[in-house]
Amino acid sequence: MTNRELVAAVLKMAGYDSPIERTRGGITYHKARWGYVLSAQGELYTEELAKRWASTKRAGKSADYFLIRAKQWYTPPRRVVDCSGLIVQAIRTFIPDYPDRSANVFRAQFVTSGPISEIPETAGLAVWKNRHIGIYLGNGRVCESRGITHGVVISELKTQRWTHYGKLRGVDYDDSYVVFRKAAPPVTYLIYTVKRGDTLWDIARRYGTTVSALAKLNNLKNPSLIFAGQQLRIREEKQQ
Repeated sequence: MTNRELVAAVLKMAGYDSPIERTRGGITYHKARWGYVLSAQGELYTEELAKRWASTKRAGKSADYFLIRAKQWYTPPRRVVDCSGLIVQAIRTFIPDYPDRSANVFRAQFVTSGPISEIPETAGLAVWKNRHIGIYLGNGRVCESRGITHGVVISELKTQRWTHYGKLRGVDYDDSYVVFRKAAPPVTYLIYTVKRGDTLWDIARRYGTTVSALAKLNNLKNPSLIFAGQQLRIREEKQQ
């Protein structure tokens, strides 16, 4: 599968195409998002299933966990995944028999990896901290199954103490693909206001440029026709 396909699958679980329910603390909650239950792998979480998991103490959790704390996910029923289950279920969209694995096993199987401070702008990279994992979307945004009170959400990278990023084994990456792009910084220019008697040749010489460069930058059809009070772009200013 490709990173585009992986991202499409996790965004579906985040309910990305549905209206935003709320945004709070750097986390965006969509109305149709899936819920979170530890050890869940895409099951429809009904009250009957909650009682069955409670009776077997699934994942070492008590009845209180399944029937009280996770009740929001079966009233009405939603599909549920835990953090690694988000990725497992996304991959199973294309590879139905893909085996379950934990966040830390995913981390051990990264094809390439690096510190989170150096994460490239490539959607579909995994972001990881001990026992938790999510999928990077670009521009500091992550899709993650965040926990029992949140479900599958889109969060700002800074809201978790992620430590590493990595490429997932078996995913074919287009490194240029992103969902959220960083906004390009605004372009600013050094501006000169034309004074009486100025010529474009004088201005070009003063600022170490050429008449043709100024004419092009200012869309001047006739470089000989400039007038007092006219503002000319001289050059692009570098952003600090």
